Amino acid sequence: MPKNPSKKFLMTDQQNSENADGTAPEEQVPKKKAATKAPKFIFPGAEEDPPSPSTSALDSPTDQASAEPPPTPPAEPAPAAPPAQSPAPVAGAKPGQISFGGSTPAPPAGDSIPLAAPASADATPGPSTFISGSTETKGGGVSNAVKFTIVTVLVAAIIITGIVVLGKSGENKRAETLNRLLAQVAEEGVRELATTEEEAEVLLGAARSLKTKGDREAIYQRLLLAKGSGVNLDELIAKFAGDEENAMTPDIRVKFFQVVQGRNSPHSLPFLIEHAQNASRPATASAALKAARKLATDDNLPALLGIIQFNASSQIQQDAKRTITSLAERSTARNEIATAIKNSHDSATSDDAKNIFLELLGSTGGDTAAGIIRETLKSDSKTTRIAAIAALGTWADDSQFDVLLDYMAGEQDDTLRKRAFASAYQFLTKDRKRDALALEDMWKALAQEAGTESEKKQIVNGLANIVEDWSFAVVEFFLEDENDEVSFRAEKALDHMKEKRNRLNPDRDDDKDTEDDKGAE
Repeated sequence: MPKNPSKKFLMTDQQNSENADGTAPEEQVPKKKAATKAPKFIFPGAEEDPPSPSTSALDSPTDQASAEPPPTPPAEPAPAAPPAQSPAPVAGAKPGQISFGGSTPAPPAGDSIPLAAPASADATPGPSTFISGSTETKGGGVSNAVKFTIVTVLVAAIIITGIVVLGKSGENKRAETLNRLLAQVAEEGVRELATTEEEAEVLLGAARSLKTKGDREAIYQRLLLAKGSGVNLDELIAKFAGDEENAMTPDIRVKFFQVVQGRNSPHSLPFLIEHAQNASRPATASAALKAARKLATDDNLPALLGIIQFNASSQIQQDAKRTITSLAERSTARNEIATAIKNSHDSATSDDAKNIFLELLGSTGGDTAAGIIRETLKSDSKTTRIAAIAALGTWADDSQFDVLLDYMAGEQDDTLRKRAFASAYQFLTKDRKRDALALEDMWKALAQEAGTESEKKQIVNGLANIVEDWSFAVVEFFLEDENDEVSFRAEKALDHMKEKRNRLNPDRDDDKDTEDDKGAE
């Protein structure tokens, strides 16, 4: 048996006659130990034994020391090649001999050769033992590339872990801050709550989050009561609400604008106007304009007129119109506003914009606007005349009421006549300071023009809140109306008026009784 147990050969059943006793001559198996390791070969048709931990190749004979040293094997054995088909017997080979190659003839039986002869220089090389991407160096250690990769992965893991830990720590801190701020709202009698910029940002971030639905109304209330500490909260909140880069649903943005409207600060005005000009959603633009309605000044007029001129949404156009109307009512420069509106009307590129500008002239009043409206009432366009009628219903003073009544009396188109009556009724019910005698004359004049059941009911309803002697007389006139619905409404209105007069002047009946007694004497 060979000295090295890892070296096994697969032999045929028959042996040469000189080795029949199972022992090989000493000169056939050199006892000199190989200095170097040779690549492992797989013999055709042989079963591969598990690799020995001590060596992975056959011992080389003595004369192999002078041959070219084989490549250094890796730490792990190369994967075993699939078993090949046994080659056909070579011509001239005797039974019991091993064929190492298909083209190498077997030596004579009497010759003594080493069992593991070195390969010739021109022989086909065996399978390479070099594995690409080896993670080990020749000395058996880990390569620098692998070390660098491991360090990089570890550093990245540490950074990610730190970010996660810091993120959760930040979330916990914001949650604690939010809970503390919301607890302040529950305190009774709170009017103003000092708020820093950091606290305001926590409130704003939480208010736009869909995760805080249950607490959102409390957050809005906290923002409404917030008083800036070292920061202009009106600018901060309005800017946050108007910036579309702050992603939020339209209904939440509308709520933010309601907070801004409740705070009613002129510092928020630029952000409201800017959002109304550039908003992608009509609902949020309308909310911004509504918040700006009581804040807008003459300086905002060009931007508001531009919204009417160029915005395709009728909803936004109407909200801009209402904002300008409110602006004009508070302004001391109505003539300048009227001129700007007229210029916009003349340059308007759409009929819708033209008609809105006509309606706006009523809010400014004045001779310039009156001249334009009188000419417009003669227009062939029905929609243009409707716009002029609407302007008269919102006129800045009482000077054009007779013009409206005259137009209504002479209008043959039933639709336009009804529009004129509704506009006149709107004008009289508008809350403004008026001379008592002038108000009486206007109501009586309009009552005479009431022709339909609906118009007569409007007169009765309008006078039901006026407890003057002349208003009682006008309502009593409708008690005799041929329409039962009108007479019944007048009766109910008179009862309401008497109760209201008694509440306002509880001693009136006593005074009347005293006057009656004196008259009897």
